[in-house]
Amino acid sequence: MASPLSAKMQTFLDEVMPVFIGTKRSDGTVQMNPIWYERRGDEIWLNPAASRAWGKRLEAGSAVTLLFVDPSDQWRWAQMQGEVIGKSAQGGEEHIDRLSQRYLGRDYAFHDDTNPRLVVRVRPARITGSIDERAA
Repeated sequence: MASPLSAKMQTFLDEVMPVFIGTKRSDGTVQMNPIWYERRGDEIWLNPAASRAWGKRLEAGSAVTLLFVDPSDQWRWAQMQGEVIGKSAQGGEEHIDRLSQRYLGRDYAFHDDTNPRLVVRVRPARITGSIDERAA
């Protein structure tokens, strides 16, 4: 079930910080990666290169865990358990430019036609942490 984001959570997620993504490998272990993200409404948009192992594991309906930690205050954090609701190469290159502008202030410098970028949309299902009163 989707978990709408509170106003406090939206404000927190709009801050520029990496998110740590956890995906499950075939052997059951979890791979963690720091990545860029963007909040769009109540969704989190990610942008792996097609060759990335963590991105390959993100198919529609798959579970994902995201950990957001304020780099200036490690006790301001949120963990989001969510579901992948979309994955597409359409708009992937434009989206990585948008993320690069957000994080670096310039367009992405490493576009590669042989390794396209993908837009992955995540819908939050459960949120915990220190950001708002419903977090536990």
